[in-house]
Amino acid sequence: MGRLGKILLVCICCVVLPAKANESALITASGFGTTDLSIIKIKAQATMMARRAAIVDAQRNLSEQIKGVRLTGGTTMEEYEISSDVVATRVKSLLTGAFEHKQIITEGEQSISVEVVMAICLNNELPVCKNRLTLQQLQSFIENQQP
Repeated sequence: MGRLGKILLVCICCVVLPAKANESALITASGFGTTDLSIIKIKAQATMMARRAAIVDAQRNLSEQIKGVRLTGGTTMEEYEISSDVVATRVKSLLTGAFEHKQIITEGEQSISVEVVMAICLNNELPVCKNRLTLQQLQSFIENQQP
């Protein structure tokens, strides 16, 4: 494992391990979605669209914490000056066992915003985790399914 791999591993461990003792059983990530009521006239539909966007955003953020992020960048120079600078991120992950932990819906005059918190259990200490598989159990299950 190269130096970069060790640095990423340390950073992922720092992100995954929670700071507070009462949060030690969950890895959580928030996601946000919004819809414009001037475009989507039906409030129920606008709420569902914002909620779906928030769930997908939260799932991506949760995957980033568990699996990590691939960061690539490039700089193009012409005549000794930077002509373009590009940085891109990519997350490739199989997310299993995540569940919606919390949802907040905010209605404004022209928009509906939804925040969703997704979670994965690290252990079975919290009541919400009693009947759920832990992250370690899920990873073992996934590894056993691969040929």
